[in-house]
Amino acid sequence: MLVATALGERLAQIEPEGAAAYQARLQDFSARWTKAIAGWEQRAAPLRGMEIVTHHVAWVYLVHWLGLVDVAQLEPKPGIPPSAASLKALLETLGAHHPKAIVRLAYEPERPSAWLSERLGIPTLVLPHAPGATPEARDLFSTFDALIDRLLGAAQ
Repeated sequence: MLVATALGERLAQIEPEGAAAYQARLQDFSARWTKAIAGWEQRAAPLRGMEIVTHHVAWVYLVHWLGLVDVAQLEPKPGIPPSAASLKALLETLGAHHPKAIVRLAYEPERPSAWLSERLGIPTLVLPHAPGATPEARDLFSTFDALIDRLLGAAQ
């Protein structure tokens, strides 16, 4: 909402004759966004406490928002691709956990998550991080719908 508000204010400064229209659009977006967040939080309630493995620490805000538990990352250090040795060590450390899925971005390499997925018997989820990142993520709202749908599918 902070970005939308700042954008609406800036557009009104640039084009004062459109200020009323920008304000109306902001109010419409704000109402739809607030309603959508409440719906997403309600739908995602079963995800609280669900353990996941992430490729990278990119999902920290999502994990916090939905109450997920990120038990491990495929990358031994942010930006460092996982080696065969680091993946094997990760597999051994996951013995005490029961992750339901491995989460990665569309542009992250598939091979490390596929390797771990096969050994753990859990799915790899490519979550949309922005509109257009996956076929069903057509806009901001459908991006969050798709993200939550995929996580709920893994929770089953």
